[in-house]
Amino acid sequence: MANAFQTDVDNARGALQLPGERAPAAEREHRKLRLAQALRVFGHLGFEHGLAGHFSARDPIDPTLFWINRLGTPFLKTRVSDLVLVDRHETIHAGRGPINRSGVPYHDTIQVAREDIVGIAHAHAFWGKTWSAFRRPVTNLTADASFFLSDQSLFDPLSENDGQVGRDQKAIAAAKALGRRNVLIWFNHGIWTVGRTVESAAWRFLAFEDAAHSQLVAEAAGVLQPPADSALEPDREQREIFAHFSFLALWDRISEDHEDVEA
Repeated sequence: MANAFQTDVDNARGALQLPGERAPAAEREHRKLRLAQALRVFGHLGFEHGLAGHFSARDPIDPTLFWINRLGTPFLKTRVSDLVLVDRHETIHAGRGPINRSGVPYHDTIQVAREDIVGIAHAHAFWGKTWSAFRRPVTNLTADASFFLSDQSLFDPLSENDGQVGRDQKAIAAAKALGRRNVLIWFNHGIWTVGRTVESAAWRFLAFEDAAHSQLVAEAAGVLQPPADSALEPDREQREIFAHFSFLALWDRISEDHEDVEA
């Protein structure tokens, strides 16, 4: 299997920058491959909890559709052929269901609200869902956590009409809460991350899981001394590039054990 990190570097003529889009059909296959690989990484890291969790990639041929993982297929065994193309009405256009219908309105609404977004990730990983009960952003306690400075949004679905809202209205509220940021902390539920590539959305999720873990351990030990200034805060483009290539480097580390992902 080709080295994913080096392939994207070569496509960018040796630079660390986000790759340009391919022809629509080729870009579709590329996004599907990266989505299946991201799900494998999530499975490798233990982010799966029963049937909970879904990860989508906007379709480049018809941007009103998106590819999503098949319900019941373990993250760690997901192949490109297991992905399902759906629309906002939960209609399947390619692939074979079932799908996690409860997640469809959120993926669709965020995709509509954020035309810059390709990847959207949500899973019930342990440290992130535990941190969501604290109902506040993580701090820049470590240099790694500074990646999330000014990029976290908070969402309390029960604040919408005392919680008496339908699923579609809740999805609209979630997208509004996310705004132009890339991490959504859903109170007492878990974390959503988005990215301009599937790779960056995936890396944000696992990096937030790590930041939540660090913060919870530090708070339990009574150690909370984040830097006073925001000098460590990277700009949006730097974050996106870092996240994109960080995911590829991680994938390359485990790819030899997942050669069937392209099937």
